[in-house]
Order: sequence, then structure tokens, then C-alpha cells
Amino acid sequence: MTAEYKNWQEKFVDINFTDQRLKSRFFKIIDAFAASPGKSTWAATGSRSSAKAAYRFFSNSEISKDELLDSISRATVEKIKCADAEWILAVQDTTAVGFGDRKAIQGMGYYCSTEQRGMLVHSCIAVTDQGIPLGIIYQETNTREKPKDDSQTKEQKRSRPIEEKENFRWLDSMRETLLRMPA
Repeated sequence: MTAEYKNWQEKFVDINFTDQRLKSRFFKIIDAFAASPGKSTWAATGSRSSAKAAYRFFSNSEISKDELLDSISRATVEKIKCADAEWILAVQDTTAVGFGDRKAIQGMGYYCSTEQRGMLVHSCIAVTDQGIPLGIIYQETNTREKPKDDSQTKEQKRSRPIEEKENFRWLDSMRETLLRMPA
């Protein structure tokens, strides 16, 4: 593990867990994920018991996804303030995460235009003008309750208010990013 993965406590000083063991577990999990970003939870954490501990952490009722993302966002804003860059770009993208036909996974809906289960993850990351990523500014996950409806005509799709369209996430992400960014 390189030195850049060692100072999470400095970056996330505002994370407030009711139990210090949760905070310790959180830092172990992000150390593992940061050292192996392309690997599954089991492969990144190194053992079945560590993977189970990570899954238990994320399913703990005292852990709030929104609180974790807000803390990550605040840490990113601090990096932006210290960045030696003329420009900071806020780059957005949506990723479809598929889980096949596993119906037992809780919280999964349909994604893309298939019958497969999954979710859409829309992220906005801060990147310097030299292409150095600074972190996540905003992120949201969406699921569809039913497969994507391709039966509407182009005119019917165009006539719907923007707030009812999935593409609204781009505008919502931009609004959230502007709220979080320093002057």
C-alpha cells in the first residue's frame, strides 16, 4: 500500500460514528478499496471474513450513505482549495452497474433496456486542469422499478417535464456541485 492511502483520518475528520469501531472499520475498508479499485469486495479486502465485515458495515442501520458521501464531498472541496491548478473541472458521468438476474439483491431495479437487475450511478468528480482527480463532489444512485419504457414516441418523450426524465440527474448534479463548491 502506498503512502497516499495512509492519511484517510486527516481527510475525513468530520465523519461522526456513534461507535469508534465503525470508524476504524470504515478506514480499513477504504484502505482496501483504494489499494485495489478494480477488484470485488472479497478480492480487495483479502478474505471472506473481511468481506463479510465490509458488507456488515454497509448494511448497518447507523451508517448513512448520504452522510458518507457528504463527508467525501467535503474532503474533496478541501482538496480543491489546496489544488495548484488554474482550473478545476467538474466531470459527470453515469455508469450502469449490472447484477444479472439476481432478484434476491435488495435495492436493485432494472437498468439499461434489459431485464437484468442493477442500478445507475451518476457521479461528479473534481479534476484539475492537468487531469489529476481530486475526488467525488456529488454522487447519486438510481434504480428503475420496471424495465425502461421504449414504447413512447419521440414527441411524447419531449413533452414530459425535465424533472420527470432520467436525464434530470445531470442538472441536479450540476446544482448540487455548485452548492458544494467554494467561491
